[in-house]
Amino acid sequence: MKFHIESLHLWLASGVTRTLSFLPNKVNVITGASHTGKTAILDIFDYCFFASRHRISESIINESTLWYGLKIHVNDKVYTLARRAPSGGAISSDYYFSSTGKIPDEAPEANIREPALKVLLGADFGIDQDVKIPFGGQVLRTGSRISLRYFLLFNTISQDIITHSEQFFDKQDQPRSREALPRIFDIAVGIDSVENILKRDKRAQLEKRLTRLQKQSAKTDENREAFYSELAETTARAMSYDLIADDSDAEQAVATLQRMVAEREAGPGLFVSRRYEDISVELYRVSRKIKGLRKFLGEYTTHKNVLSETADSLKPIAYLKGNHADTVRTSVFSEILERLEEGLHEIKVEISKKNPLEGNVGELIKELEGQREQLQRELQALPSDSAVFENEKERYIFIGETKAKLEMFVGTDQKSPLNLEADIASLERQIGELTVPSSDDRRKHFTNVLEETIQEYIGLSNVALGNYGKYRSSFDYKEKKLHLRKPKTAFIENVGSSSNHMFLHLFLFLGLHEVIMANEGQHVAPFLIIDQFSRPYWGDDENGGAKSEQSDEQDRDVKESDVAKVHTALKLLDHFISQANSLDREFQIILFEHINPKYWEGLENFHLVEIFRDGNALIQGAQASS
Repeated sequence: MKFHIESLHLWLASGVTRTLSFLPNKVNVITGASHTGKTAILDIFDYCFFASRHRISESIINESTLWYGLKIHVNDKVYTLARRAPSGGAISSDYYFSSTGKIPDEAPEANIREPALKVLLGADFGIDQDVKIPFGGQVLRTGSRISLRYFLLFNTISQDIITHSEQFFDKQDQPRSREALPRIFDIAVGIDSVENILKRDKRAQLEKRLTRLQKQSAKTDENREAFYSELAETTARAMSYDLIADDSDAEQAVATLQRMVAEREAGPGLFVSRRYEDISVELYRVSRKIKGLRKFLGEYTTHKNVLSETADSLKPIAYLKGNHADTVRTSVFSEILERLEEGLHEIKVEISKKNPLEGNVGELIKELEGQREQLQRELQALPSDSAVFENEKERYIFIGETKAKLEMFVGTDQKSPLNLEADIASLERQIGELTVPSSDDRRKHFTNVLEETIQEYIGLSNVALGNYGKYRSSFDYKEKKLHLRKPKTAFIENVGSSSNHMFLHLFLFLGLHEVIMANEGQHVAPFLIIDQFSRPYWGDDENGGAKSEQSDEQDRDVKESDVAKVHTALKLLDHFISQANSLDREFQIILFEHINPKYWEGLENFHLVEIFRDGNALIQGAQASS
């Protein structure tokens, strides 16, 4: 990852824009007297990068400023981001952003919301929105998104932390930052990767589903085994109660019993036997056939009677025909008479015929009546109610027990055993395909490399460390602390002085950044802001006299006995920049100090930004906090 800060901007209420410029691949130093605003620059940087609270001094600085902003270079892009100054203790949600690095001549206008800006910058820091916190705490929840701000813990060493004997990272007094550090450390230093985290998260989800299905399958198998052990007995009892046929297929016993339960629940509650029901249905069907055939014969007989009556009504035709001389005839008389005579003849022929249909129907009725008598005799031989049950309550109990066993085995909310096995096999295959390297081996390798790297810094600074110059570095991964170990022992030394603690902080952060750069880390920006590492050495002025009010307004000198230590620390920072440049890497250090510029004379990678003295300060013409 590439990153450096080009400039800091304060849009003041007076209409003036205060600007500080920094160089890449340099140790950029702002030095000067106390109460000129040096430390506030670190607070402003933190505020512009989405701080949820601020420590910017209200007196002089905040009361004089409308907006704070930074011009930064990120992966060959140039951005300007600015944030409206807080109002008292209340932070602002107004942000300005330019993707081309434009610096407004006047106070900016808000043009972007914080979530959108976080997503935009997060992408440049290689932070995928799908990457979640791997394990939760009291403040951070498992599955919450990883914030860009968490990785900025690797970019600052404040004056509160530089000589701390127990804490090496800023903001560890804040619960969210304290919990974030161990959760993002592996990603930051290259022990783990976003790809592996996503794989591990997906694998955890698949394993969770697999465990659930395996439990469901085990329960199904257990229920199946228990059910089949009782299936034969249940089926036999159902047969003995005449609830299922004696010829029921054993392999279809479950389906048969399910059908039996369903039929009994849908019926009127009369638990008649299956055979009794079948005979009753057949008897009803035969009786309806007999009734229908008899009705047919009755209607056929009625038809013939009507024909006979019609024939009787036509008998006068014969008289008219025999005595036609005595009748009055019209032109159609003969025609009508002939037609009536023909109809009478046809009726007589029809009445006199013997139709075989009558005999066939009669035989069919006799056959059906025989079947009906047989069915009635068989029905009378069967009980309409099972005699095995003592009462109706027992019937309900048996049916209910059978239903419960069936539901336990093949519940409506469960998958079939075959589907479960297929799903389990599919999940096992997917889990097998997700190969995630063990982080334990990579963690051990990282610790070894970090300690080797830090050991080089100890060798460069051994004079300043005195008795501990020959000690070995020992990184406590769990506590995220650096210790010194006595050679050839496991003894961890209590180094004691604040000077030694200052060096340990520099060693650890420089070592972390070197390893991160070697691993081509994407998430930790290659810059470091250090606030007043020389604090343990403040003392006499350069004339050797005691500190006076006048010297407080000048660049601070350190005790003569500690000059070599301060110079060693400065040489260490200079060496780190040279080392990064030799590896074709970019790195920027911004250092706030009280010391005289003479201490870094001859060091090629130092750049003096400004001296805050003689009225020059962050807010020019005024004294500010630190």
